[in-house]
Amino acid sequence: MNRRDEQIAALRERTQRLRSDRLIEFERLIREGYESESVVENIARVVEERNRTPSDFRVLTNSEARRIGHFNDDSYYWGMYCTQLGRSVAHGEERYIFQELQAVPDSGLSVSASNPSFEKLASAVDLLRSRGFNPDTLCAPIALFVPFAGERHNISINWNATPKEALLTNGAGLKLFWSSGAAPLDKFVVLDSSRMTWRFKVDAQTGGRLTVAIGESTIATGERAVVFLAETVAKFEVDRNAAMAVALDGEPLDPDEYVRQEQLR
Repeated sequence: MNRRDEQIAALRERTQRLRSDRLIEFERLIREGYESESVVENIARVVEERNRTPSDFRVLTNSEARRIGHFNDDSYYWGMYCTQLGRSVAHGEERYIFQELQAVPDSGLSVSASNPSFEKLASAVDLLRSRGFNPDTLCAPIALFVPFAGERHNISINWNATPKEALLTNGAGLKLFWSSGAAPLDKFVVLDSSRMTWRFKVDAQTGGRLTVAIGESTIATGERAVVFLAETVAKFEVDRNAAMAVALDGEPLDPDEYVRQEQLR
């Protein structure tokens, strides 16, 4: 057990003054919040790593402290907070994924940012297929969401698909994931998710991706408080041969300008 595991184990043990029913419920809500938002299984193959020693893996973590009396008091309900805590770790995963995809070299294909048409995405799909890959995922810059959603040419979007949306282009169905201000991406990236790898250090207690710990700790003020902790330790490996970036040519417009362009067509 490494030092971090020891710290987490110690936190989990310091629960004598905490209500067990609320401990169970709040841990469940943290896990459910994480599982509802995590996209890693849809963008990469997931591989367990049992060796917990330090490495070049990324620690994606969030924690908060709350008063012990409030934790045990039914008039204080931490359900929404716990759900959001779990989601925050999933959002950290997404930021990490888009950060790594941002480094995929441009392929020479591009889309005009000011007057976009998206046939080049179909070209990227075809090129990856010609190289023996199975492109099944598209990560897209949120700056072009408005014109992309209004596209009427070679693509269509199934908004009711899971896990999020599905892009249908050139006979191919691609899982579609949008970037955001918190997880930026300034290019399109088409990829074969079976060739991307998400390695994670299994939790020492549960063997899962997410580590959750709730227990008493001394905070910076010297007070004793309840600490809620959620984290995962992971590494995202991109096979650049199985990913193709389609650059944006120029700067994106204001979304309202794209709406006006669509109205004029």
